[in-house]
Amino acid sequence: MSKKLTITAISLIFPLFFPTISLAQSALQDIRQNGVLKVGIRKDAAPFGYTEGDNWKGLCVEGMEIFRASLEKQLNRSVRLEKLETVLDESSPQGRYRSITSKRAHLECGPNTINKNSPTGIAFSLPFLYSGTYLMVKPENRLRVNPSGFLQDLTIGVLGDSLTQQFIAGRYQLANQKVYQGQSGRQTAVKDAVEGKIDALASDGILLVGEALRQGLNPNQYALIPEKPLTCIAYGMIVPANDSEWKEIVNNFIRNNSSQTLLERSFGANSPLITISVADQDKCI
Repeated sequence: MSKKLTITAISLIFPLFFPTISLAQSALQDIRQNGVLKVGIRKDAAPFGYTEGDNWKGLCVEGMEIFRASLEKQLNRSVRLEKLETVLDESSPQGRYRSITSKRAHLECGPNTINKNSPTGIAFSLPFLYSGTYLMVKPENRLRVNPSGFLQDLTIGVLGDSLTQQFIAGRYQLANQKVYQGQSGRQTAVKDAVEGKIDALASDGILLVGEALRQGLNPNQYALIPEKPLTCIAYGMIVPANDSEWKEIVNNFIRNNSSQTLLERSFGANSPLITISVADQDKCI
């Protein structure tokens, strides 16, 4: 009798101290069970994710469709792709990190700079694309805006709370910053740079070109300087921490699908996105 009571007590106490062992379900197990791949994608990050009307567009949309198909073969069952909007604001349930830790999404695809110290509860995949910091200027301003100089008294646009904002503040201390906030910040900033309302806009090259294309701008309406990026940035997908099996599946997908191929499938072989991506990889890898 006492032996049975001991076993019963242990069975009740064990989950209290080790809940992750008894309750945790890996991303792959969830997909196998429910047949749904839940992917977080931003709507303000062309060419990775954006919308035209009610339609999702972008590199992550194309790439995740390919990933979904590969999971169907691996699991030998139908898998549906569910696209979920994510945002940079981590106080929102749609926050890109929070979406992973809350299990709202199995992974997040976007321009996520890989940090050595990952936020609690998440991990980064292998890099799937490289970019770097450029200055977008009106073509007539190319000679006046010299990235090798101090940019004294020039107005440089930056996105609020970005790594680029920190870089520009340190590199060009004599320049003036104009900070753009919110989901429409990049859209407004690109318009201001092209129209000459600011002297330059600093951001990741692939995002600058992506937003210019989304706005229907021609490459002769803007210039990116210098020829090679001021900094190098590696983008990774966000996955749950402590789910090594799922992380390896995502990494294998990245190994087998180059960013160049995905960009060509999404935007065509002659897209200026290919040009900027090749230049960044040559510099940064």
